[in-house]
Amino acid sequence: MSFAPVSTERPEAPLFADGLGKRVVAADGATGELLQILRVRASLTAVPSFEFALRERSARLANFRHGYYARVRRIDRLQAGGLAIVSDHVEGTRLSDILRVTQEQKIPIEINAALCLIRQLVPAVALLHENAREVAHGLIAPERLVVTPHARLVIVEHVLAGAVEQLQFTRERLWQEFRIALPPSAGLARFDHRADVIGIGLVSLALILGRPLRAEEFPNQIAALLNGARERIAPGEEQPVSDGLRVWLARALQLDARRSFASASEALAGFEEVGSDDSMYVAAPVALETLLSRYVGALLEPPQVVSVPAPSVIPAEPVARVPLMKPTVEAGPQTPPAVALSQFAAETLNIPVPLTPVPVEPIAVAPDITDLIAAADLFTRRDSKLFDPDDPFTVASGPESETQRARTGSGTWVRTAAILALLVAIGGGAVVAARLYGGAGKEAPAAATGLLVVQSSPAGVEVFVDGVARGITPARLSLPAGAHILELRGRGVPRVIPLTVSAGAQVSQYLEFADTPLTGQLIVQSQPAGARVVIDGTDRGVAPLTVTDLTPGDHEVLLNTGTATVRHVVTVQAGATASLVAPLVAAGPVSGWISVKAPFTLEVREQGRLLGTTDTDRIMMASGRHDIELVSEALGYRAKRAVEVPPGKVATISVELPRGVVSLNASPWAEVWIDGQRAGETPLGNLSVPIGPHEIVFRHPQFGEKRHAVSVTLSEPVRLSVDMK
Repeated sequence: MSFAPVSTERPEAPLFADGLGKRVVAADGATGELLQILRVRASLTAVPSFEFALRERSARLANFRHGYYARVRRIDRLQAGGLAIVSDHVEGTRLSDILRVTQEQKIPIEINAALCLIRQLVPAVALLHENAREVAHGLIAPERLVVTPHARLVIVEHVLAGAVEQLQFTRERLWQEFRIALPPSAGLARFDHRADVIGIGLVSLALILGRPLRAEEFPNQIAALLNGARERIAPGEEQPVSDGLRVWLARALQLDARRSFASASEALAGFEEVGSDDSMYVAAPVALETLLSRYVGALLEPPQVVSVPAPSVIPAEPVARVPLMKPTVEAGPQTPPAVALSQFAAETLNIPVPLTPVPVEPIAVAPDITDLIAAADLFTRRDSKLFDPDDPFTVASGPESETQRARTGSGTWVRTAAILALLVAIGGGAVVAARLYGGAGKEAPAAATGLLVVQSSPAGVEVFVDGVARGITPARLSLPAGAHILELRGRGVPRVIPLTVSAGAQVSQYLEFADTPLTGQLIVQSQPAGARVVIDGTDRGVAPLTVTDLTPGDHEVLLNTGTATVRHVVTVQAGATASLVAPLVAAGPVSGWISVKAPFTLEVREQGRLLGTTDTDRIMMASGRHDIELVSEALGYRAKRAVEVPPGKVATISVELPRGVVSLNASPWAEVWIDGQRAGETPLGNLSVPIGPHEIVFRHPQFGEKRHAVSVTLSEPVRLSVDMK
């Protein structure tokens, strides 16, 4: 199979780099739309199963669309080798940059601004968990969260978890190289729903602290940071984090294994309780917009020359930050941002623009401070210096040339930014200045509304508009004029439709939802190819192969080459295609077995997942240490055991059964035998016997014998009385 390589002819602008790779912004050659391209580090793509897992996860989430997530368009192969993830470009600033600037400039993050971002992050992750049950983002961190100029949070790069999991890095290495935080687990690190919850917790803690978390602070110092955290309620005013919020953070950070949130849905329910209990919290967008205005104000100040050390994650390729542009006409320390923008536009476009904003009456909705943020974000990312065309991730230090200008498109970027800045400064300068510096402005008139009619087949599908539940189909909804995101949650993958409602007009949407398939598929590949594949004890053939008739749920997959055997448990969803790429090493067996001997049936579980029962002679498991649980719900029995599974061998687990109580009586009397052992003559009270099934025989010299089967439990004593006559 071949894939179209990414073109290198289009102009690109460097955006962001971390341990995963480098990101650039480029325009689509066909449509002109801005795209964000993540060029994955070559050391990651060198792992054979990385690309397969990345493509599988991208295909699985291809129909998952929501305004909270930046759409991943495709996975490309680069002409020079390697992989590129091509996504829609989201205008805004990575939360990691905001935290860095607020720390450097000592800009306080008030608690309501932090909660405004958390209030968007938690339901966004819960939405992913609800619609893709076995999928997790896995990499939630400030580096992968974008705050738009309109104070909205967008999550990016949500298709990478399966691929990064193939690297089989330790928790410590994942944190140090990628800022990926995973909770403790037996064996290899797991990219599951709990990983997303701890990511939410760390982002929330960083927002409350008002700074990024340092490399040495996770995981050992997290509890101390939480205990010492203080929330800023107003400029210059701090207080300890409230008890409700502190408990929620501790549960999200997995500090208490017994009460930790297992999914984002649980975290969302807990967060709603915090909001209802603590009425002092107001997660309003105005608090976040105020923070963003201060952030932009810090960026618009004349830059200080600061040496930036190269990131430790990619020491061979340090990333230079592009310095902010400094207008020729310098603004004073109290100059409003709109004035600075007008000065920048005047210099770049060579046209006379007044140094003070022109007061223009708003027509419908006055330009918001977020418009200024959008313009400032655009032009502060472009410098009068050129990007080196040979390495678009570093800033050229030499003089500008026409050839460089043509190759990088720098002039186009600067001119576009100047035009946008001019529009903002002239069209909304007065209103922006009034909002920033206390001036009075007229209130914009209320927005007009339109009608949205939603129907589906079958009816009764849940309707969400802009993430808010609005009933079920058929539905007639009155919405403010403007752009909205309609989401219908029926069977299968949710349908997400961007639409625009015009004032006084009616918009109709009709969708059909097909029945959910009853089975799913599994693609199995082995490295090297040719391994014999056994699924749930049934031989399915030789890898690579595709199995199409699997029922939803967990399936045990064994791959055997004769010299090496591996075991995997794969979860299959109805109507979906799961994949497994299994490297096989001939150095020796990597699996073993456990054998549990018990007088009655016990379930064998590991971290809540059923591995098998004691009815099976032995259960295959990966070699190494395992913490298993033996369970009998009927008898009320639970016991935990730690076992070391040797490669290629059987580890035997002994079961020490607790004892229950039996009381026996007979009329007129009888001799009692329990499981063939004489217990005495009736009446017998409070006999101690092991839990489980037992046979009790009553014998009388005149009336013969009677047999009874009883099951002794831990919950209550067994009482049995018989009439021998």
